[in-house]
Amino acid sequence: MAGISQQTIDLIRNSADIVDVVGEFVNLQAAGKNMKGLCPFHSEKTPSFFVSKERQIFNCFGCGEKGNSVTFIQKYKHMTYVEALHYLAEKYHIDLEYDSRHVETHNTSDNLYKANDQALKYFQLNLLNIKSGKEALDYLVNRGLDIKTIEEFELGYALNSGKTLFNQLTKDFQPLDLLNAGLINQGDTDYYDLFRGRIMFPIRDESNKVIAFSGRVFGNAENTAKYVNTAQTEIFSKSHVLYNLNNALPHVRKNNRVVLMEGYMDVIKASIAQVKETVCSMGTQLTTDQALKLKKYTDNVVICYDGDRAGKEATYKAIKILEDVKMNVQIAIMPDGMDPDDFITNNPNFKEFIDNNLTDQYEFVYRMITGKKDLTKAREIEVCKNQLFDFFVKTSGTIRDIYLNKFAADALIDINTLKADFHQTQINNRITKTLKSSLVRTKIVPKNLPKFRKAEIVIINYYFYNPEFRASVDAKGSSIFFENKDNWTIMFTAQETNKTFTTGSFLVSVKSSLSENLRDLLDHILFREGYEYTFSEFESCIKTLEEANLNDKINSITEDIEEAKQNGDSEDVIKELYLQRLEIQRNINAMKRRETK
Repeated sequence: MAGISQQTIDLIRNSADIVDVVGEFVNLQAAGKNMKGLCPFHSEKTPSFFVSKERQIFNCFGCGEKGNSVTFIQKYKHMTYVEALHYLAEKYHIDLEYDSRHVETHNTSDNLYKANDQALKYFQLNLLNIKSGKEALDYLVNRGLDIKTIEEFELGYALNSGKTLFNQLTKDFQPLDLLNAGLINQGDTDYYDLFRGRIMFPIRDESNKVIAFSGRVFGNAENTAKYVNTAQTEIFSKSHVLYNLNNALPHVRKNNRVVLMEGYMDVIKASIAQVKETVCSMGTQLTTDQALKLKKYTDNVVICYDGDRAGKEATYKAIKILEDVKMNVQIAIMPDGMDPDDFITNNPNFKEFIDNNLTDQYEFVYRMITGKKDLTKAREIEVCKNQLFDFFVKTSGTIRDIYLNKFAADALIDINTLKADFHQTQINNRITKTLKSSLVRTKIVPKNLPKFRKAEIVIINYYFYNPEFRASVDAKGSSIFFENKDNWTIMFTAQETNKTFTTGSFLVSVKSSLSENLRDLLDHILFREGYEYTFSEFESCIKTLEEANLNDKINSITEDIEEAKQNGDSEDVIKELYLQRLEIQRNINAMKRRETK
């Protein structure tokens, strides 16, 4: 198959200005010669995502994502390299020209997607086949699904035999492709299907590609796992994926919320009941990665888990994860022992229920902690008290006061005594942190750190120590490179504060803008009083960081060279990249020679 011509690729790259491309999805602000904004690939409060118009690259110092305009679209839109080129060509009205001399690099992930697509079609045919799929189809119909819903969610059936899928797909794919897609396993002497005798739920990503499957047993199957999922592959990681997110996204945007459930059937039944903004994790506890993925699309989540004890405990854990990523959480509490699937079957007005019968996370947690406790017994009061302190310490003072007062009334204890206990708990926590800080904080940088990491810590200390050192660092601009994201965030915050700092303590002003974790880190790495600050040490560390910046540029150009080779770029393009890398290496060598003189 002919590939996109190099001339067209160059035209796309030259036309797709990085600031224009990224700016469509990220709110960018000027930051010296660069632009900055909140990273679209992870959740953050302080911008660590930078875009360089001069170099036509983006770089996030928080999560490490970096690249050019094409790779940004790849990552943000979950596309292949060629798909991203097509997207940008359409955006900038560029006609695609093809060159038969260059064959497109065959992306191994493409084979995985194609194998999954064919497997899905095979599973669907099995389910709707009068002979092979009758038992599975009857099971689904008895669970309340009609043919329209079965087709909408693309449900299928894996035959209960050893290698029917393998035999079908090896007409078009090598066994290695099927192994890499997680569709088959390899025994001592032969291959065999992973999914056998199971109802199949296809898992699609946000760009609607089939990336995995989950197979559920049904009927009288015994002594086997209820669900079998595709193992982790190049295109699938269970902890990052949410079932039905591809279908739910338009409804999530429309309703500005997502409904989080535990099971596939819960999601499907909710959709039948016209609550279509529903997703679920794949049989596991919600992960931080999944929560961050949801936050890309909305700040509001409704948790609708099972009504038994296990479901409520899972809800409690999910609340803590969702709160950590700053989402607004409400809970649709199912009757005791009932899951959403059962509830919807018996209550056709589920949409009205989910719209009008929600409990906020604070009330749910309070009931969760105190509901089964005997608050006439001192030991159980103490257990509840400590659990409430642990949860509500992170909330606002107003919410905390509401629930401390409520607990005092329910447990028949004095509110002033309860608040005194809470205050003492806070003091004890601070003392513990201070003790840890005093043990870590030192006059010198730990010896086991790499040279450039030591230099980062030293420069941070000099920056806080003296305005003259601050001026010297600021004058160096982007030539000073911090690799550690926490150190970089502290330095960036300090430099931003320095622009407006007038009177008072510079350290206190910076700390007020840092998260609690970064304030603790800063306390750990600051030198004790009496440290001898010298200009020679300062200059040496500045040179170390400047050298690190040059090495980073070399690594970036090396990546560009490899990408150019893979894309079949012209020899002139590759030669120019080599010359750029050589020039930077000469600068590094010259810098080292000056240091030795």
